[in-house]
Amino acid sequence: MDLQRCLDHLDEAIEAAVVLGIDSTAAASVRDTARTRLGFPSDAYVLAMAGGTGVGKSTILNALAGEEVSPASARRPTTAEPVAWIPAKKREELAGLLSWLGVTQVREHRAESLGQLAVLDLPDFDSIAPEHRERVDALLPRVDAVAWVVDPEKYKDEIMHGGYLRTFAPRLRHQLVVLNRSDLLSAENATRVSDDMRTQLGREGLADIGVAITRARDGAAGVSEFRRWLDSGVEAKRIVAARVAAEVHDDVADLAARPGVAAGSLTPLIEPARRERALDAVVRGVLALVDIRGLERQAVAATRLAARPRGAGPFGHVTSWVYRLTGRARASADPANFLRRWQSRGSLAPAVEPLRELIAVTLPTVPGSVRGALATLSTPAVFEQRLAETIDHSLASESTAFRVPTSAFWSLIGLAQYAVTAVLLFCALWFAALFLIHDAPVGSVDVPYLGRMPTPVVLLAATLLIGFLLAQALRLHAGWLGRRWARRIGDRVTREVRERITDSLLLPIERFDSARRQLANAARGATEDCVSAAT
Repeated sequence: MDLQRCLDHLDEAIEAAVVLGIDSTAAASVRDTARTRLGFPSDAYVLAMAGGTGVGKSTILNALAGEEVSPASARRPTTAEPVAWIPAKKREELAGLLSWLGVTQVREHRAESLGQLAVLDLPDFDSIAPEHRERVDALLPRVDAVAWVVDPEKYKDEIMHGGYLRTFAPRLRHQLVVLNRSDLLSAENATRVSDDMRTQLGREGLADIGVAITRARDGAAGVSEFRRWLDSGVEAKRIVAARVAAEVHDDVADLAARPGVAAGSLTPLIEPARRERALDAVVRGVLALVDIRGLERQAVAATRLAARPRGAGPFGHVTSWVYRLTGRARASADPANFLRRWQSRGSLAPAVEPLRELIAVTLPTVPGSVRGALATLSTPAVFEQRLAETIDHSLASESTAFRVPTSAFWSLIGLAQYAVTAVLLFCALWFAALFLIHDAPVGSVDVPYLGRMPTPVVLLAATLLIGFLLAQALRLHAGWLGRRWARRIGDRVTREVRERITDSLLLPIERFDSARRQLANAARGATEDCVSAAT
């Protein structure tokens, strides 16, 4: 289960690396190779014998087998194709694995103590034939363990130390350096060279790799130390799992190191407080261009214009007609066109500047290898274009679907205004009758502070007051509806601008942060599960 979780962490790391623009081709190859390797049924592990020209790899293998398995010769290079030495009883089980490795030359052994071992004698990695080295490079990532064969002349060879050991040794848990041809040295010198090799490995951070001294020309007796290492009893499944887990762990760590997240704590690229301040500044700049105050005035005027015919009594139609005839309605009561003309009121540059500056300040904190995907966000033209598209989309839908708010309350006010008009006409007739009939009797009404007042005067004054109050009620109610609609437009623009900035303009940063978190989590998980699977 630890090994499966270890591979799952690599999947997560690769997925995050794709989002971050990190090349994950090598990691994907490691993942595919690992899953393919684990899919084979055999419980044997594959040990590669790797080394330079003339160090005696084939001779060691022949000494182990007690017969010629791989031809050894003074002619260099001798081994052109890898030769597999496998347990006879596992020939069928290993067929698929050997086919995947591309090995066609197979020899069998019946050693019970080596029943879990399949040995590959590889071509020389310093061969003058380039195809030999290519074969080695293709096979080493697929084997489970390596015996690095050297001799007193080549034990410090730069090709092995600077190339192969540096690349492959950290990804292997089961490996050994075999110092062959020790018969060329005295026992004292052989020990000195062996100690020097161990010191060199320690300087390279590979102190865990052991060193065995062999004299393969002496036959089985000359490779006894190497044979004991092979017979050490380590289970093949553990060797395979350790190999896979170590390589997966290293690849996850490598992917995590490139954007600088590793497995430690992670903070967002942009602090939430800074981000909110920038968003607020952008929204304020956009609303200033849309001019919500001006829109509110237009909406109130349009609502009151619509309210007059229904709520201002018989004179409402007259005043509405005058407004439209003089063009006043088009100038001050046309909120739809007012919205559509928002770009004529200024540039978006001041509005996008806080966000552009925020991105520009953030970019230097992003590792160079993944900075390209975010660099375009600091271009003002990109901000302005996307922001203008958002505003246009939001306002266009509102202006197209705009309908002046209405209310049944206006009709009630209108009926009351008709009643007021009727009473005013009655008062006018009454005053006319009083003017014509000089001696007509007139009642009076006690009015506080004013004393007794003629009834027609009191009725006229009360009617005018009621008409004024009804007109104010209509004006206030229509204005309230208009302002509410304008505020709704402002809220919608604010919401959509913030959503657009977050979901589009800031989306790469959001995805970047999310991928970094995912990569950091994968690195932490790999440190726990892969290390556990490798031990």
